[in-house]
Amino acid sequence: MVEISTSILSVEKEKIIKTIYNLETAKTDYFHIDVMDGVFVENDTTEKMVEYCDYLSNITNIPLDVHLMVADPQKYIDMFLPYNPNIITIHYEAIKDKSEL
Repeated sequence: MVEISTSILSVEKEKIIKTIYNLETAKTDYFHIDVMDGVFVENDTTEKMVEYCDYLSNITNIPLDVHLMVADPQKYIDMFLPYNPNIITIHYEAIKDKSEL
């Protein structure tokens, strides 16, 4: 079985609701949330992804797949846990204390 996790990073804010509806109708399995902090990677998408998670939590039951490209994964795990993601992906090299992993 193949599951599809659709990234919404490039969705324009004014089109987010319609896009979510269209993806839900198309039967996407997950909404992929690309979280970047501007430190671990160049771009910072944190504010946008939090805003999009707020939209998603109010209008769909499609699960979230949160991809953390951040220097401090624990901080961002705590930030996105309230959205009840089904998947959280972190980068091993971002973990300072490997025993915590």
